Amino acid sequence: MGSSRAIFFLVSYKLFSAFFRQKTLLRYFSSLSGLGITGIILLMGLGACSIGYSGPVSDHFDGSHFFIKGSDHSFTDMVKWMWEMETVEWPEWVDNPAQPLPVEQIGNGELKVTYVNHATVLIQMDGLNILTDPIWSMRAGPFSWMGVKRIRNPGIKFEDLPKIDLILISHDHFDHLDLPTLTKIFKRDQPKVLAGLGLKSYLENQKILKVTELDWWQDHQLGMNGITVTFVPAIHNSGRGPLLGNKTLWGGFVISSRNGSVYFAGDTGFGDFIEQVARRFDRIRLAVLPIGSYEKRWFMKNQHMNPDDAVRAHLILNSRQSMGIHFATFAEHPEQSIDAHEIDLKKALLHHHVEPSKFWILEFGEGKHVGPF
Repeated sequence: MGSSRAIFFLVSYKLFSAFFRQKTLLRYFSSLSGLGITGIILLMGLGACSIGYSGPVSDHFDGSHFFIKGSDHSFTDMVKWMWEMETVEWPEWVDNPAQPLPVEQIGNGELKVTYVNHATVLIQMDGLNILTDPIWSMRAGPFSWMGVKRIRNPGIKFEDLPKIDLILISHDHFDHLDLPTLTKIFKRDQPKVLAGLGLKSYLENQKILKVTELDWWQDHQLGMNGITVTFVPAIHNSGRGPLLGNKTLWGGFVISSRNGSVYFAGDTGFGDFIEQVARRFDRIRLAVLPIGSYEKRWFMKNQHMNPDDAVRAHLILNSRQSMGIHFATFAEHPEQSIDAHEIDLKKALLHHHVEPSKFWILEFGEGKHVGPF
């Protein structure tokens, strides 16, 4: 491959986002090299040309692109990261231990959480079934044959998934906004969909309706059981193609009810925004925090929390219970072993004097009830 193509791929990294990363990127060089740069751009932009937001300038939108301090890397940083890359082999496939099927619904005041895979979590609270960043596809990418491949099945079979009332989309990277899964769920259940600015028209063009897009700190009243959902900041980025970086807004969600709140952080690095969330929401019953895909640290700290960051967030939030997500599903960031998150979380909990029972790593498909305050 010529040097110009290599440079193209390096520059495109942050726009390709979670799809092209580390060892995965190298694997795709050979499969994509024959397409040419123009072909790759057209391929990656197919079906995504309508993505984008138009609105007033704000403290995180410059009139064309969204931004947040500390989330960007220079071209030199990306070249250094690629040069220093040291991948670790992951298994080709992992079988999940069998788990009980999820219940269809729980009552008011109850809270149950089930880990499906990656950032997909089934949150059942106050009679509602809420799903975060759902992905059941074999690959996270623009097509069924193109993208990083999963190494294990989702913890819940799609046919065993209860009726979904609400879907939360943290951002538009392929491993978090999976169109085949969204289309399938919407066709079956017609749930409400909440997402960041810039995604409403794109999803509606894909026949996924009932979409509400939110800015940071904007509330949405569900009109069900007195629940309010707030879109909150995160340190990350967005983009589904090389010309579409940061055209849509990324973030996390706080689901508030009279029985306490659930915080779904989405995909994020550690930052001051966590203290802002803690000040605004003082009764966090459950915090769902990313703990994987964090090496090399000097580069990934602006994109993903590591387990120590997540434990610090747990303490700042004063969460009654926390759980980890975003690990051991797709070999996107194989610069740490497949079980590194578990090893490093144990160290972080010990270091910060937090009882292991306060921060769960659930098996894929495992569900647990969260007690009241």
